[in-house]
Amino acid sequence: MARGGLVGAMAEATHAFDEWFRTEHPRVLSAVLIVCAGDLQKAEDATNDAFISAYEKWHRVSTMQSPRAWVTKVAINRAKRSFMRRRPHVALTNDDSALLSAEDPAVDHELWAAVAQLSMRQRTAIVLRYVDDLPQAAIAAELDISPGTVAATLNHARRNLRIELEGEAS
Repeated sequence: MARGGLVGAMAEATHAFDEWFRTEHPRVLSAVLIVCAGDLQKAEDATNDAFISAYEKWHRVSTMQSPRAWVTKVAINRAKRSFMRRRPHVALTNDDSALLSAEDPAVDHELWAAVAQLSMRQRTAIVLRYVDDLPQAAIAAELDISPGTVAATLNHARRNLRIELEGEAS
């Protein structure tokens, strides 16, 4: 490939990444923020690190079936590693819940505040299933557990959410 062709291809790839980044970054950050129980700094760090990795591997990531799922997985893994190292208890307050998706008026902030109270595994499973819309097999691969354990984890998470939300309604 001629030098001009290479430069043009690189510029095109950079433009494609920039467009994808602007579209997907808020959604990935929202998912990671939930997993981080509202700790915006940890969520931003993990999300930004994941997007840097995506940029560095863009030639491969851009051809994946779901680049957003890949970057979300990387970001959640980084957040989980950071969380396991420090383990602070961070509650998602009503003010922080607006960070989950400021542009989406349909966000149920009480629900996501309740999700923030779940265990790390349950939060992650909920995010992967209901935010990233991944099937149970993909969640099992991500969490390195069996599909049956994913089903049980999601079932327990939904039960805990129901208890929490019905308790608040009383």
